[in-house]
Amino acid sequence: MNFVIIGLGNFGASLAKTLSSMGHEVIGVDRDMSKVEFYKDRISQTICLDASDIHAIRSLPLNDADMVVVAIGHDFGSSVMIAALLRKMKAKNIIARETSSIHITVMNSLGIETTINPEFESALIYAEKLSMDGVKDIYPLSREIKIAEIPVFPFLEGQLPDFKKLTEKNNVEIIAIKRYTSQSQAGNGESAKVLFPGKLPEKFILQSSDTLVVMGNKDDVTDFMKGR
Repeated sequence: MNFVIIGLGNFGASLAKTLSSMGHEVIGVDRDMSKVEFYKDRISQTICLDASDIHAIRSLPLNDADMVVVAIGHDFGSSVMIAALLRKMKAKNIIARETSSIHITVMNSLGIETTINPEFESALIYAEKLSMDGVKDIYPLSREIKIAEIPVFPFLEGQLPDFKKLTEKNNVEIIAIKRYTSQSQAGNGESAKVLFPGKLPEKFILQSSDTLVVMGNKDDVTDFMKGR
Protein backbone atom coordinates (compact mmCIF):
# COMPACT_ATOMS: atom_id res chain seq x y z
CA MET A 1 0.00 0.00 0.00
CA ASN A 2 0.97 3.63 -0.46
CA PHE A 3 0.86 5.94 2.55
CA VAL A 4 1.42 9.65 3.04
CA ILE A 5 2.16 10.49 6.67
CA ILE A 6 2.20 14.18 7.54
CA GLY A 7 4.10 15.07 10.71
CA LEU A 8 7.25 13.21 11.77
CA GLY A 9 7.00 13.62 15.52
CA ASN A 10 7.35 10.58 17.80
CA PHE A 11 4.10 8.98 16.62
CA GLY A 12 4.27 9.91 12.94
CA ALA A 13 7.91 8.86 12.57
CA SER A 14 7.33 5.56 14.38
CA LEU A 15 4.31 4.81 12.20
CA ALA A 16 6.18 5.70 9.01
CA LYS A 17 9.23 3.62 9.95
CA THR A 18 7.13 0.61 10.88
CA LEU A 19 5.07 0.71 7.68
CA SER A 20 8.26 1.10 5.64
CA SER A 21 9.83 -1.92 7.36
CA MET A 22 6.70 -3.90 6.46
CA GLY A 23 7.34 -3.23 2.78
CA HIS A 24 4.81 -0.45 2.18
CA GLU A 25 5.60 2.67 0.20
CA VAL A 26 5.60 5.57 2.63
CA ILE A 27 6.12 9.28 2.10
CA GLY A 28 6.95 11.00 5.37
CA VAL A 29 6.26 14.75 5.34
CA ASP A 30 7.45 17.40 7.78
CA ARG A 31 8.32 21.08 7.59
CA ASP A 32 11.38 20.53 9.80
CA MET A 33 14.32 19.65 7.55
CA SER A 34 16.28 18.16 10.45
CA LYS A 35 13.57 15.50 10.94
CA VAL A 36 13.36 14.83 7.21
CA GLU A 37 17.11 14.27 7.07
CA PHE A 38 17.17 12.20 10.25
CA TYR A 39 14.56 9.71 9.03
CA LYS A 40 15.42 9.60 5.33
CA ASP A 41 17.19 6.23 5.59
CA ARG A 42 14.42 4.60 7.64
CA ILE A 43 11.35 5.78 5.75
CA SER A 44 10.74 4.95 2.08
CA GLN A 45 10.78 8.63 1.16
CA THR A 46 10.84 11.86 3.13
CA ILE A 47 9.83 15.31 1.94
CA CYS A 48 10.28 18.68 3.61
CA LEU A 49 7.31 20.99 3.07
CA ASP A 50 4.63 22.88 4.97
CA ALA A 51 1.50 20.82 4.39
CA SER A 52 -0.69 23.67 5.70
CA ASP A 53 0.26 25.63 2.56
CA ILE A 54 -2.15 24.72 -0.24
CA HIS A 55 0.48 25.31 -2.93
CA ALA A 56 2.96 23.04 -1.15
CA ILE A 57 0.53 20.22 -0.37
CA ARG A 58 -0.51 20.07 -4.03
CA SER A 59 2.96 18.75 -4.84
CA LEU A 60 2.25 15.54 -2.91
CA PRO A 61 1.07 12.48 -4.89
CA LEU A 62 -2.23 12.30 -3.03
CA ASN A 63 -4.06 10.59 -5.89
CA ASP A 64 -1.67 7.64 -5.63
CA ALA A 65 -1.99 7.32 -1.84
CA ASP A 66 -4.20 4.58 -0.41
CA MET A 67 -4.23 6.38 2.92
CA VAL A 68 -3.18 9.78 4.25
CA VAL A 69 -2.41 10.16 7.97
CA VAL A 70 -2.28 13.56 9.63
CA ALA A 71 -0.04 12.60 12.55
CA ILE A 72 0.28 16.08 14.06
CA GLY A 73 -0.87 16.28 17.66
CA HIS A 74 0.64 19.32 19.37
CA ASP A 75 -0.29 21.96 16.76
CA PHE A 76 -4.10 22.04 16.70
CA GLY A 77 -4.28 24.77 14.06
CA SER A 78 -1.93 23.09 11.60
CA SER A 79 -3.62 19.73 12.12
CA VAL A 80 -7.07 21.14 11.29
CA MET A 81 -5.81 23.23 8.37
CA ILE A 82 -4.07 20.25 6.78
CA ALA A 83 -7.12 18.03 7.25
CA ALA A 84 -9.31 20.68 5.61
CA LEU A 85 -6.93 21.00 2.65
CA LEU A 86 -6.82 17.23 2.21
CA ARG A 87 -10.60 17.14 2.13
CA LYS A 88 -10.64 20.00 -0.38
CA MET A 89 -8.22 18.04 -2.59
CA LYS A 90 -10.37 14.89 -2.25
CA ALA A 91 -7.60 12.75 -0.74
CA LYS A 92 -8.69 9.17 -0.06
CA ASN A 93 -8.94 7.57 3.39
CA ILE A 94 -7.82 10.44 5.60
CA ILE A 95 -6.98 9.50 9.18
CA ALA A 96 -6.19 12.24 11.69
CA ARG A 97 -4.52 12.19 15.07
CA GLU A 98 -6.54 13.88 17.79
CA THR A 99 -5.66 15.04 21.27
CA SER A 100 -9.01 16.10 22.77
CA SER A 101 -12.77 15.86 22.40
CA ILE A 102 -12.78 19.28 20.72
CA HIS A 103 -10.16 18.07 18.26
CA ILE A 104 -12.38 15.07 17.42
CA THR A 105 -15.43 17.30 16.98
CA VAL A 106 -13.63 19.62 14.59
CA MET A 107 -12.20 16.73 12.57
CA ASN A 108 -15.61 15.10 12.35
CA SER A 109 -17.15 18.39 11.20
CA LEU A 110 -14.61 18.42 8.35
CA GLY A 111 -15.72 14.94 7.32
CA ILE A 112 -12.77 13.09 8.89
CA GLU A 113 -14.52 10.12 10.46
CA THR A 114 -11.47 8.13 11.57
CA THR A 115 -9.29 9.65 14.27
CA ILE A 116 -6.63 8.14 16.51
CA ASN A 117 -5.23 9.05 19.90
CA PRO A 118 -2.10 6.90 20.36
CA GLU A 119 -1.44 8.03 23.93
CA PHE A 120 -4.96 7.16 25.08
CA GLU A 121 -5.03 3.85 23.22
CA SER A 122 -1.61 2.84 24.58
CA ALA A 123 -2.68 3.81 28.09
CA LEU A 124 -5.73 1.53 27.86
CA ILE A 125 -3.59 -1.42 26.81
CA TYR A 126 -0.96 -0.81 29.48
CA ALA A 127 -3.61 -0.34 32.16
CA GLU A 128 -4.95 -3.80 31.31
CA LYS A 129 -1.44 -5.25 31.26
CA LEU A 130 -0.35 -3.68 34.54
CA SER A 131 -3.54 -4.76 36.30
CA MET A 132 -2.94 -8.42 35.37
CA ASP A 133 0.21 -9.48 37.18
CA GLY A 134 2.28 -11.91 35.15
CA VAL A 135 0.90 -11.07 31.71
CA LYS A 136 3.59 -10.30 29.14
CA ASP A 137 1.24 -8.58 26.73
CA ILE A 138 -2.48 -8.13 26.20
CA TYR A 139 -4.64 -7.31 23.19
CA PRO A 140 -8.29 -6.32 23.74
CA LEU A 141 -10.70 -7.79 21.21
CA SER A 142 -13.58 -6.08 23.03
CA ARG A 143 -14.29 -4.64 26.47
CA GLU A 144 -14.71 -8.18 27.83
CA ILE A 145 -12.65 -10.50 25.61
CA LYS A 146 -8.84 -10.33 25.69
CA ILE A 147 -5.92 -12.11 24.12
CA ALA A 148 -3.10 -12.41 26.64
CA GLU A 149 0.48 -13.64 26.38
CA ILE A 150 1.44 -15.63 29.46
CA PRO A 151 4.78 -17.25 30.36
CA VAL A 152 4.72 -21.03 30.46
CA PHE A 153 3.90 -22.19 33.98
CA PRO A 154 7.00 -23.73 35.65
CA PHE A 155 5.29 -27.08 36.22
CA LEU A 156 4.73 -27.42 32.45
CA GLU A 157 8.36 -27.02 31.44
CA GLY A 158 9.70 -30.10 29.68
CA GLN A 159 6.24 -31.63 29.26
CA LEU A 160 4.06 -32.51 26.30
CA PRO A 161 1.23 -29.94 26.34
CA ASP A 162 -2.25 -31.21 27.17
CA PHE A 163 -4.29 -28.12 26.28
CA LYS A 164 -7.66 -29.68 27.01
CA LYS A 165 -6.63 -30.63 30.53
CA LEU A 166 -4.91 -27.30 31.04
CA THR A 167 -7.99 -25.23 30.20
CA GLU A 168 -10.88 -27.51 31.25
CA LYS A 169 -11.38 -25.65 34.57
CA ASN A 170 -11.41 -22.23 32.95
CA ASN A 171 -13.42 -20.78 30.11
CA VAL A 172 -10.31 -19.87 28.09
CA GLU A 173 -8.66 -21.14 24.95
CA ILE A 174 -4.96 -21.51 24.19
CA ILE A 175 -4.77 -20.30 20.60
CA ALA A 176 -1.00 -20.32 20.03
CA ILE A 177 2.47 -20.78 21.48
CA LYS A 178 5.24 -18.28 20.81
CA ARG A 179 8.74 -19.74 20.81
CA TYR A 180 11.86 -17.63 20.91
CA THR A 181 15.27 -18.87 19.79
CA SER A 182 18.63 -17.89 21.27
CA GLN A 183 18.85 -15.20 18.57
CA SER A 184 15.27 -14.02 19.17
CA GLN A 185 14.61 -13.68 22.88
CA ALA A 186 11.34 -12.45 24.31
CA GLY A 187 11.37 -8.78 25.15
CA ASN A 188 14.08 -7.60 22.77
CA GLY A 189 11.73 -6.63 19.96
CA GLU A 190 12.53 -9.65 17.83
CA SER A 191 9.78 -11.77 16.33
CA ALA A 192 9.05 -15.28 17.57
CA LYS A 193 7.97 -18.45 15.83
CA VAL A 194 4.22 -18.92 16.30
CA LEU A 195 2.96 -22.49 16.73
CA PHE A 196 -0.68 -23.55 16.80
CA PRO A 197 -2.34 -26.30 18.85
CA GLY A 198 -3.24 -29.19 16.58
CA LYS A 199 -0.30 -28.42 14.30
CA LEU A 200 2.58 -28.90 16.73
CA PRO A 201 5.60 -30.99 15.78
CA GLU A 202 5.57 -34.57 17.02
CA LYS A 203 6.66 -34.90 20.66
CA PHE A 204 6.61 -31.13 21.10
CA ILE A 205 8.00 -30.18 24.53
CA LEU A 206 7.24 -26.89 26.28
CA GLN A 207 10.25 -24.76 27.16
CA SER A 208 10.69 -22.15 29.90
CA SER A 209 11.10 -19.40 27.28
CA ASP A 210 7.81 -20.27 25.53
CA THR A 211 4.77 -18.03 25.82
CA LEU A 212 1.16 -19.22 25.89
CA VAL A 213 -1.26 -17.07 23.90
CA VAL A 214 -4.63 -17.32 25.65
CA MET A 215 -8.04 -15.91 24.66
CA GLY A 216 -10.99 -15.39 26.97
CA ASN A 217 -12.83 -13.10 29.32
CA LYS A 218 -10.44 -11.01 31.41
CA ASP A 219 -11.65 -12.57 34.68
CA ASP A 220 -11.33 -16.08 33.23
CA VAL A 221 -7.80 -15.36 32.03
CA THR A 222 -6.93 -14.05 35.49
CA ASP A 223 -8.39 -17.17 37.15
CA PHE A 224 -6.49 -19.36 34.68
CA MET A 225 -3.22 -17.70 35.71
CA LYS A 226 -4.03 -18.06 39.41
CA GLY A 227 -4.71 -21.75 38.93
CA ARG A 228 -1.26 -22.44 37.67
